[in-house]
Amino acid sequence: MLMNIDEATLETTLFPYIGYAAGLATVLTFAIQTLRIVQTKNVTNLSSYMYIMYSLGSICWFAYGVYIESWILVFSNLITFFFVFVILCLILYYDAEDKIERARRDPETYLFNRQYFTQAVPEKIGQALAAGQNFAVMMLSFANYQNITEKHGKKIGSKALKTLAKYLDKALRNTDMIARYDDNSFSIYIDNADDKIAKIVAGRLNEDIKKLSLKTKDNQDIPFDVNLGISSSKQDHNLEALLNKAAEALKTATPRSRVKLYSEKKSK
Repeated sequence: MLMNIDEATLETTLFPYIGYAAGLATVLTFAIQTLRIVQTKNVTNLSSYMYIMYSLGSICWFAYGVYIESWILVFSNLITFFFVFVILCLILYYDAEDKIERARRDPETYLFNRQYFTQAVPEKIGQALAAGQNFAVMMLSFANYQNITEKHGKKIGSKALKTLAKYLDKALRNTDMIARYDDNSFSIYIDNADDKIAKIVAGRLNEDIKKLSLKTKDNQDIPFDVNLGISSSKQDHNLEALLNKAAEALKTATPRSRVKLYSEKKSK
């Protein structure tokens, strides 16, 4: 008789609270996950198929709760379904956005790729011209990249390339733009800059890149040598022409003078 009383007491007092706690924990789990996705905009490693299964599970538990008249099951799974559905929508949205972004990026350095650079910069040039601002285009060559790869292997060469790309991405302003142009060169758009400012920026980049540090497994220091060619709105307003002129200037760079500004006189 005592055992029956204890069981009845548990059923009317303790077990409902355990059910409330379980429902609340489930809801909070998905609510926190939803908040995290909204804040970080990151859905890496989240499977849309898994959340579809969660949705189906929530619907089934909701239906079962209605059948046995358990409001704990009904409301907790209804709210859980809402958050799971929101997460699923966010996964699909951000995954689509991520695919678009990946298409714009170089897979090795994660800088913009050449194709996107040639599509986006003309719009920036148009905005600069409308605002009456100067601008410049640079070609930066990783001069000793091939030597590093041949001497230390492709893995170290790739690491050196990524180190350089990471520095360049941080060193430039948000209004500027950089892309990997080919294997060992980068194209850079400098906003609101004339010849003088562009040359100062290029000189600063060159000096800072010399200070970059990378060591091999046997503790050898790997130097970073770059050359920079510059053209500006003073010479042209067409991106392709500016890139060609910056490339011409780049060809005249030497170990003693690594920063070169395009000159019409020298080109003739």
